Amino acid sequence: MEENGWSGILPTMAFALCGVLLLVVLSYRPTSDLKGVGMVFPFSMSEDEILSHVGASGGRVARFGGFGHMAVVINDDGTVPKAEDYGALFTLSPLIVSACFD
Repeated sequence: MEENGWSGILPTMAFALCGVLLLVVLSYRPTSDLKGVGMVFPFSMSEDEILSHVGASGGRVARFGGFGHMAVVINDDGTVPKAEDYGALFTLSPLIVSACFD
């Protein structure tokens, strides 16, 4: 019997990569029990523009990340903020935004 040890490496690597990606996505998505949600805004917006835009939409910025286009946003009414309500590109867990401080 001839052994072909490399034939199973590609499915194994694909399975491992999918597992790691799934772990990252599930770990860094915002959950409903969090009041604040990390948001990534367009790179063209300054911190002042983000503050005024979020304030005009009924929210507030709890803190900024190390990069000027990342912020933790809290709704004044206590609901979970959504990216499309504030003009953000996408949302993240506040844990990942806190890792981006200066």
